[in-house]
Amino acid sequence: MKRFHAIAAILLLALPFLSANCHHEPEEDPLVIDGQWQISHFSTKSVSIGGQTVDVYIDFQTGGNFEMYQMLGTGRYRKFTGTWKLTDKLLTGSYTGGQAWASSYEVIMDDSRTQLTLTSTSTPQEISTYRKQTIPQDVINNAL
Repeated sequence: MKRFHAIAAILLLALPFLSANCHHEPEEDPLVIDGQWQISHFSTKSVSIGGQTVDVYIDFQTGGNFEMYQMLGTGRYRKFTGTWKLTDKLLTGSYTGGQAWASSYEVIMDDSRTQLTLTSTSTPQEISTYRKQTIPQDVINNAL
């Protein structure tokens, strides 16, 4: 029994030294963009939209599909669908029918996971910021 206590005491004394050698950097949480988002800010130096208001909702669905509702100016939203993929903070996608997006996007998400910033890789001045927002049912029901 004395031998057990001696071994236990040695292990307890050695534990801080053993754990110091096993220091691991905390892992970064994986970037997950699944969910519904609404554009809250759009800035570009290369594209003029003629002063018309742009409103966009996008639903990045688990499994890689998306539904996007876009309205330029006044009128009704237009619905676009397709697929998306996120690899190492790079978002790519294509519309139903196979046409690739005009750009891929570098993705940054805030710590609260409620704001998503997409920076175009083909037009670096083009930055879109989205906030977590449920798509209103009337937008979905009335889209063209």
